[in-house]
Amino acid sequence: MKCTGPPESQKLALAMEHALARETETWKVPVFHGFAVKGTDISPFYYEKAVLWIRESSLLFQFCSETFALAVSFFNRLLASVKAQLKYLQCIATACLVLAAKINEEDEIIPSVKKLAVQSGCKCSPAEIVRMERIILNKLHWDLYTATSIDFLNIVSTRHVFFFFFAKG
Repeated sequence: MKCTGPPESQKLALAMEHALARETETWKVPVFHGFAVKGTDISPFYYEKAVLWIRESSLLFQFCSETFALAVSFFNRLLASVKAQLKYLQCIATACLVLAAKINEEDEIIPSVKKLAVQSGCKCSPAEIVRMERIILNKLHWDLYTATSIDFLNIVSTRHVFFFFFAKG
C-alpha cells in the first residue's frame, strides 16, 4: 500500500509552523522597564504573585492545564497592551481566568462569578469582574484564540503517539 500524503514529520512541521505563525500574530509579553511593567507600577514580584494566584485558583476549581495556560496568555497580552494599575491586578487576573474557563471548561464545572470571587479570595466584586471581562475582550479585540505552550505539547504528543502506533504496525 502506497502512502499518498506527506510523511508524518512534514505534517508535524506544518502543524507547528501554523501554531507558531498564529502565536506570532497574537502573543505579547509584558515588558519590564526598570523594576516594573513598562508604564505601570506592577513589579515582577506582583506579576509573579498574580500568575501564581491564577494557578492556585485554577487548581482550586479543578480547571484543566489548558485553562491556566490560556488565562496567563490573556493576562500577558493585556498587560502588554494597556497600562494597568496595581490595584486592578487581581481583578484582571480573575477576569482572565473566568474568560479562559468559559472557553476551555464544561459549563457544569465553571462556578458563578460570585462563587469564584468568594472561594478564591479575590478582593473584587462580581460586578467588577464582569466589567473587567468586557474591558479585556475589548482590549484584545475579542480575539481570544492564542497558541499556548500546552497547544505545542498537544501537537507534539499527538503526532508522536500517531507515529509510534503506526510505526509498530
